[in-house]
Amino acid sequence: MLNITILICLYKKGVYESNTIQSLIRSSKTIKDLKIYIWDNSPSELDSESLEFLSTVFENMIYKHTPENTVLSKVYNYVIEDEKAHSAYLALFDDDSEIPINYFEELKKAIELNPTISLFLPQIYSNSVLVSPAKNYYIKTSLIKKIKTGIISSNYMTAINSGMVISNRVFTAGFRYDENLNFYGTDNFFMYTYIQKNPTLVILNVKICHDLSINDSKNIDNKVRIFKEIKRANFIIYSNNKWKKSIVFCNNFFVSIKLTLKYRSWKFIHD
Repeated sequence: MLNITILICLYKKGVYESNTIQSLIRSSKTIKDLKIYIWDNSPSELDSESLEFLSTVFENMIYKHTPENTVLSKVYNYVIEDEKAHSAYLALFDDDSEIPINYFEELKKAIELNPTISLFLPQIYSNSVLVSPAKNYYIKTSLIKKIKTGIISSNYMTAINSGMVISNRVFTAGFRYDENLNFYGTDNFFMYTYIQKNPTLVILNVKICHDLSINDSKNIDNKVRIFKEIKRANFIIYSNNKWKKSIVFCNNFFVSIKLTLKYRSWKFIHD
């Protein structure tokens, strides 16, 4: 089997509440030689019974609990530094993805066919809609109705973190996440950096069901928080390009007006 570290970021979910962990348990025979890194940002750590159960399922498991809810950029950088000398690939997962049983077999085949390519992306679906990968044109992210599998151009591509598999070559070349990013924007930051140096990536012949319900919350304060986090992340991502930063600034302003009118709340405009 390939030398891969699987990182799962857990938050306020137990072993049986996390779709990702349950999916990996079902694939345990396939991934028995892989390292499983569970980073738990929950206020309370997993109980001893759960940890003992996981250690019997995953022979090579690391569990780290940070109740202060460490931001994703720091979590990713910590694991990159910890694993870069040991693992050829890093697979990122959040805690609520339905990973199909054939995921790692398809990943293995794709890597063996494309050993020089440094990024492998699954097809992520939410409510039967392909949400990742997508096209990022700075002022608009466009969903792709149908995408071919295999090697494709990375130009203007973006993707969400969960299911993303990154070659260690990216990290040994110096890539690290900007730790000013919190819980939004790490995926766009990675993709924006990746496409500047890598002309191609691979789309896996795998579909993952992913829960994006937090973005559909009817709570206005939650929508405001998410919008402002994304806006803040955009300024960090494009901070080194004045032209793109200006475009994103204008787009953020118009989106804030649109959201203000839609939800009849000035909170989207006021910082």
